[in-house]
Amino acid sequence: MKLKGKFYLLFLVSCGLVLGTMGSVIFYHEKRLLYQKLKERGLSLCQTLSFASLNSLVMRDFSGVRLYIDQITKEEDVDYVLVTDPSGRVMVHDDSGKEGLLLYDPISIRAVRATRVVEQSYSIEGKKIYEMAFPIEFASMKWGTVRIGFNLEGINQQLMATTGFFLLLTFTVVGGASFFFLFMGDRIIQPIKRLVIATQEACQGNFSIQIPVIGRDEAGKLSRVFNLMTQALKREKEALEKSNKKAFSYNEKLKRKIKDLWIIGGATRSLREIMDTSKRFELILNIAIYLSKASGGCLFSFSGESSKPLLRVKKGFNINLNLERYTQLSRKALETRRFTTLAHKHKEAFPGKSDDSSSSRGSDFDLVAYPLKAEDTVWGVLILEKTEGLFTRDELQTLLTFLDEVNLLTENSVLTKIILESQQLDAFNKLSSILVHDLKGAITQLSLSLQNAEKNYYDPRFREDFLATISDSIEKMHRLTERIDERPDSLKLEPCQINQILRDIIEELKLRKCEKVKLQESYEDIPPVLIDSDRIKRVFRNIIVNALEAMPEGGSLWVRSYRKESDSSVYIDVKDSGVGMSQDFIDNYLFKPFNSTKRKGLGLALYSSKEIVNLHGGKIFVESCPGRGTKFTVKLPLLVQHTEKMKARKYLGQYLLDMGAITEEQLKEAIQIQLKDGKKIGNILIDMGYIREKEVLQALQKQKNAERKILETLIKDHL
Repeated sequence: MKLKGKFYLLFLVSCGLVLGTMGSVIFYHEKRLLYQKLKERGLSLCQTLSFASLNSLVMRDFSGVRLYIDQITKEEDVDYVLVTDPSGRVMVHDDSGKEGLLLYDPISIRAVRATRVVEQSYSIEGKKIYEMAFPIEFASMKWGTVRIGFNLEGINQQLMATTGFFLLLTFTVVGGASFFFLFMGDRIIQPIKRLVIATQEACQGNFSIQIPVIGRDEAGKLSRVFNLMTQALKREKEALEKSNKKAFSYNEKLKRKIKDLWIIGGATRSLREIMDTSKRFELILNIAIYLSKASGGCLFSFSGESSKPLLRVKKGFNINLNLERYTQLSRKALETRRFTTLAHKHKEAFPGKSDDSSSSRGSDFDLVAYPLKAEDTVWGVLILEKTEGLFTRDELQTLLTFLDEVNLLTENSVLTKIILESQQLDAFNKLSSILVHDLKGAITQLSLSLQNAEKNYYDPRFREDFLATISDSIEKMHRLTERIDERPDSLKLEPCQINQILRDIIEELKLRKCEKVKLQESYEDIPPVLIDSDRIKRVFRNIIVNALEAMPEGGSLWVRSYRKESDSSVYIDVKDSGVGMSQDFIDNYLFKPFNSTKRKGLGLALYSSKEIVNLHGGKIFVESCPGRGTKFTVKLPLLVQHTEKMKARKYLGQYLLDMGAITEEQLKEAIQIQLKDGKKIGNILIDMGYIREKEVLQALQKQKNAERKILETLIKDHL
């Protein structure tokens, strides 16, 4: 087949594919858009009619609803509108003759059972109907169902019109293309033939060939581009030979650059580890001399707003001979805040960007000064000098890279202080959120009681429960105000019966009277536990409430307390048969604030619960599987004597404070960070640069020795 025929066939196939695809896409999108608009309009009508029908269903007065239905049925595509009661009996219909009927067909049954919007499509008497059923609900109770049926004939007609338009467009385009190729094919193909011949010549290395340019159409442009391409290839061939000669030298230079960058990386790590200021100054000067191959140098610092330089460190030849000149140059660098140089004739200059082509040649400088800055404030100037020869461009570039890293390290230390202040504010906001969460629970309890008071006020049992609820809420608010002033890590320890606390919570939540929840309790004989009863009660209330919320349709709840052999701890299990949680959520989100599986939850309840258990020296364990329920296990130390000794138990931060390793302000700062990210206090203080790992190990050893003595005393008294 000739090229002309191939082009013609390719064009026909392409037109068919493109137009067919476009038609299918447009048909699909138009169909989806029409159905989407119909769905949105139907949902809006259902919601409005649902609101209008609610009062009518309650009062059994449907005159207002009939007027609204008459308005809806005036629309062309609305086939029918009806409102049924919960049993499926027609209360209002646009056809009044059907009112009072009890509908048993499958479409009606699915609509009446709807607890949310139900969409159904079916055919009846040759008509395609699309129906939306919307439940009428109020106060968690279903009062009826709104059903609106739409005739799809109008949508089908629009889709048929679109299909016809695209068929006509396809035939028109194909016919026009055929006419074009019959009369214009040869004129299009001829320039391509010339281009093929010229390309074959160029492939054989003849880059001097040129194609005659005829016309200004695409073929002419292609010919001009081909001519430019062959000319460019000829130039590139000549340039390639020159580039190959430079490749080896560039490769060697790259190796040197990599080595310099490796040295800079090691030097930067060393600077991070050095805490002493004088040693840091000395290291900066030594590395700068090594990288720039300078004969010697010195480092000046500036204090406050004073422009008088202070010599901090020097190295190399007899710098004292040129100290006055160095001092003047440091002041110049302070004023200009730029990299400053002096030529070998001591004429000032400010170099711009280096020229890569001459980077290996010598520069015009034998004396350089670089300002060391933090937050746009110059705190020092580094001066280097070569007594023999001049600095090369490569040496200066490597030096500038290292000194820029020094400035960045200094800047980061300043930013760290700003971040710490931000973290302190964030910790305060988190504590406020926890308090608001608890206050909201008490307010919600009062609000629910007030809502039920209007209906049940004259019931003596309700009034008794109502007064008890008010008293309990006031007590919760009172305890909440006390928590605002108390330290987050302080506990009011006293011997308590853990089983009685669990029974009180179950009684408070009325779980034994709840028909939806099957409660199973198992309590072993547990001696008194040394705990803060209010806080521990809040922990188990949070866990049990979470278990109930995980079973909205009801289920089983197990509460169990027990001890293990050779273990001085008490264990409390709370297990439910609810929806469960994934292992990823447990590992990464469960006990972190502002992460919750509930839409309206903040994730603060379990976060505060874990903090309370940790303060008691206990732990929380979680086992869960999606769809199979969740089990929370709380482990608390069982200590029945020596309350005062246990109150005297110190934390790691207090040991570090007693050792004089940190100040009280530094400890408070670290505690604020710990409230946010949950890290150990020792790691936080090390990251902040306040202490070393050696001091943390010493404090841990002291803490272990003290706790061992307390434990030995407790065991002796218990035996």
